[in-house]
Parts: sequence; structure tokens; C-alpha cells
Amino acid sequence: MHLRLLAVAVVLAAVAGCGGDDPDDVGASPATTLASAPSDAARLRVVEDGLDAATTEELNAAAEIAFAGSSTPGAVMAVRTSKGTWVATIGTKDLDGTEAMTADVRQRIGSITKTFTVTALLQLVDEGALTLDDPIGDYVDGMPDPDATLGELAAMRSGIPSYTFDKGWQDAVLRDPTAEWTPEQLIDIVRGQEPDFAPGEQTSYSNTNTILLGLVLEDVTGKPVDQVIEERIIETLGLTATVFPTDASFADPHARGYTVQGQADRVPVDATDWTTSWGWTAGAMVSDVNDLLVYGKELVAGDVLLSPEMQRERIDSFDFEIPPNSPARAYGYGLGLANGWYGHTGELFGYNTVLQHHLDEDITVVVMANSDIRSGDCPSDTPTVPGGRTEGPCADPAVYIADGLTAALGLPLVEPPTTTDTTDTTD
Repeated sequence: MHLRLLAVAVVLAAVAGCGGDDPDDVGASPATTLASAPSDAARLRVVEDGLDAATTEELNAAAEIAFAGSSTPGAVMAVRTSKGTWVATIGTKDLDGTEAMTADVRQRIGSITKTFTVTALLQLVDEGALTLDDPIGDYVDGMPDPDATLGELAAMRSGIPSYTFDKGWQDAVLRDPTAEWTPEQLIDIVRGQEPDFAPGEQTSYSNTNTILLGLVLEDVTGKPVDQVIEERIIETLGLTATVFPTDASFADPHARGYTVQGQADRVPVDATDWTTSWGWTAGAMVSDVNDLLVYGKELVAGDVLLSPEMQRERIDSFDFEIPPNSPARAYGYGLGLANGWYGHTGELFGYNTVLQHHLDEDITVVVMANSDIRSGDCPSDTPTVPGGRTEGPCADPAVYIADGLTAALGLPLVEPPTTTDTTDTTD
């Protein structure tokens, strides 16, 4: 998920980003270079080479350059077009640098979870079980604006504050990152608060929105949300490594994940086994590169999960009249738009994931990094608070690498990285 990544400016930049979040960034610090030294274990390994030689060569070069400027021990990358698939790994599974990254690792995908949650919501709309005009107050009491509609929650236009921006919550989750959180505890953080703005006035990333939609899914279906998503999406698409976990367990194989969030000395710590409960329907899910390639295209251009009419409504849900949305950067129903790419980013402590599909060119891009530490040319005054995410040459590691890959395809998400210098420029 990504607290920072989609907090609007992000939605807008990398996703469209986690949209901005993905919960995301809790007191992070400027970039710390973690890319492994050029040992045999750290080198680029092309696992699947199904594209033409010229494209493969450009992707290989872009991956190596971007990884050299990134703050992650390793990464898994994939590009799928109508002509074939390129899959490559680079770096290592942990900071020891001895075990090469492999393409079969499972990853905590953070706010990409939101796309699953909103897809299930749209399925219920398709079935007539609810409408996007239903007010959240019909399902959950005590919200800052009970008249905000389910559609406004799905499109991040509700005005309901994000619990992940609450300083008390940030202190608590970093004080004990293994503590479990219930959905009710999360929404209690914003109960009784004033809305940030009137529903529909702005697009502003809030993880609370998607937690509330998870409660709606359970209320309407009468089933636990993990079962809802398993039956409606995972089983339907035949995804084999994708799960909605009910605890902090993490099936093998997986890489170790690293963060500096909450670390005043900026020394990376291992966050692999930290709880994901605080992300729930906004960011708790796990997947792998093969599943994400299948899901990414279906999410944007498919006809299996949603009716053609509902799929079109989703793709048309980017209201450019609502600030700060624009044709270049916008957020719709659980989905970001960035320069022709539709998808989401995800960040959870220790992990960062990018999932994008270019609708016009029929290209899907996936990048998974086992770090959430900002990468690239990050100045010493890089914002370190939630919502302070920057764009361009300083980005989360998977986003930074995805920027390089999409630029190599001639379809950049944002301006490509402008430096390959791996020197830490911060104090």
C-alpha cells in the first residue's frame, strides 16, 4: 500500500501510485542506497526472453541502470506485450547478498490490494447488491461525512481522513510493528473527526476509504473479506500465489524486506515479518510476478471479472474536473492513471510493487522490490513525513525501476531516472 505513494501527488505520479499509498510511508527518511555490489548473485538474470532482441537489449540496459540507482537489495521485473514476455531478476533476496533474487518469490503488494477490494465492490454493483451512490453511513456509523458515497470512497474523493496520517497511529505501529490491528480499531482513529473536504470536491488518498469498503463487502456478502476476494477474483482468474492473509504468515519462497521507516539513524531493518493487519483491504495482500501479469491485464482490459459496461465505467471514472486530477495523472475506481498507464503501486513496510497496464499498447509491467526505501537522486531535504512523496529522479525503488523500464519502452510513466550515481547524497 502506500501511504505516501498515492497521497495524490503520487497517484498522480507513479501510479499513479498507491496511489499515492499505499500506507505507507510512516516517517521515512531520504534515500539510502541498498543495491547490491556487482557480485555474481547481484547481476541481471533474464528468466524469460520472449521479446525481440532490440527490445530485450533496451530493457536489460534500463533495468541495470535503474537498479544501480535504487535502494533495494533486489528486484523482479516483467514486461508482457502481445508479442511475448520479458522477465528478469536482479540483486539478492537479502542484505547478506549471497542468495540471488528469483522470479518465483512472493511479495507483499501493499496498496495493489485496493484494486482487488474495489473490483469486488464493482462486482456487487454489477449484481445489483448495492450501488455506488449508497452513502457509507448506511453501512458504517460515525464517519466524518456519512453522506460520502461508496463511489467517492472508491475514487478517493470522500474527504474521510486517512488513519495512516494520524501521528498517534504512526507512533503506535512503529513502536510495535508486530501488533495486530482490527478494521474497527483503524476506522475508530478517524471516527468523530471533521472531513478533510466535502465529498466530491477533491481527490485525496485515504486508506480509510478502502478499509471501509472492506467492511461493506463483508456486510453485503455475509462472508469474511478474504473469502470474498478468494472466491470472486483469485479462483476466477486461476491465480496460484495470490492470497489475502489473515495473519502475518508469508509463504515461501519470499525475499527479506527492508525499511528505514521509523529509524532515526536510517539504518535499514528487516521488516519481513511485521504485521500487515493494519493494511487489511487497503494493503495486506501477497502475490507474485506471474499472477500480477495475468491480473494486471484483466484489471484494466479484461472481460472476466466485470461486465463490459462496468469495466468501461471503471476506465471512465477519472474525473479530470476534480483537482488535482488531470488527463496525465488521475485516480478513479481503485485505479490510477499515469500517461496512458492504468494500475497501482503498493508499499508495505519492506516491500514496494508496481503494477501497470497500458491500455492502448496492450503492455503490462510489473516490478517488485524487497525494500520501500526511496531511491535515485534524493536531496537531503527530501520530505520524510507521510504525504511528502516526491517524483521524478527520487522515488520508491520499484517505482524508480518501473520509470526506467517504461521509458525504455518509449511510454514513460514519468520522466525517466536522470542519474546512475549510487552515492548517498544525504547527510
